[in-house]
Amino acid sequence: MKKRLLIICLFIIATAAWSVEIHEAAGTTAAAFLKVDSGTRPMAMGGAFTGLANDINTLFWNPAGLTSIEFREFSAMQNFSVADINSQAIGYAQRLNQKTAFGIGFQGAFTQIEYRAQPTDKPDDLATVGGFATGLTLAYELIPEISIGGTAKLIHQRLSVENSLGFAGDFGMVLRPMGNLLGLGMSLQHAGLIDTEEDLPMTARAGISFTPLNELSVAGDVTYPLVGDFPSVHAGLEYWFYDLIAFRVGYSLNQGESLKNGPTTGIGLRRDGRSSLVNTNFQFDYALVPSADVGNAHRIAILGRF
Repeated sequence: MKKRLLIICLFIIATAAWSVEIHEAAGTTAAAFLKVDSGTRPMAMGGAFTGLANDINTLFWNPAGLTSIEFREFSAMQNFSVADINSQAIGYAQRLNQKTAFGIGFQGAFTQIEYRAQPTDKPDDLATVGGFATGLTLAYELIPEISIGGTAKLIHQRLSVENSLGFAGDFGMVLRPMGNLLGLGMSLQHAGLIDTEEDLPMTARAGISFTPLNELSVAGDVTYPLVGDFPSVHAGLEYWFYDLIAFRVGYSLNQGESLKNGPTTGIGLRRDGRSSLVNTNFQFDYALVPSADVGNAHRIAILGRF
């Protein structure tokens, strides 16, 4: 017990010291699409997932959590957001052995802008702008209570006729000093460079989760942007009824004017496949992220375990 308490104290102290240093360097960033958090289940829980990190969504939140998967997992997410800006995420993960897991992830956001020489109903031209990142993740279980992980990412950004290329890495750690009952997570995301010589939206996350029952999970996160934006706090809850239907709620609070402020909610449905898919478990997730200023964002995702 003393060892577990020491680990928790060191985790909290390191996170607090890290956060103070990070926010002093606030500014603007390139590859802003990386600020759009991927994953439907995490967003339904208010963006609190760094400490829970127990399914394929952890590819985009905390790479160390990948050691929690038991089967091969695949997911595809579509985010119908504001101002015709839509984002997508696709991921695949599996275990390599008892201690190691790997995954491949893709995330991107795209929209179209209109060009007009005069105020006309129809635009003179259309251009697709946005960007995407493709990453390879590897996670390793040091001991049953501690896992570490990292992701190497290739970033491509297109703004009008200008293209840019960059590279970045994510690094994470998960501590489970009491098994699945308590989870502590910490990650550093988007640490790298892009050929426009602008800063990437490097972000630090720290999270905690509590799972007193297999059906119930409660989670909380703190997010500290190293460049741009303000720190934010996230909290969420998930409850599964009869291992069939999940109800999720969350809340996100940001010090500045952010679309992430406010409540979130969502549902999950899962069941085993039939006939030739009898060994596959399917899950459908939906999240609603309301905004009083710009309208609602809807996320849907399909996840398969096999």
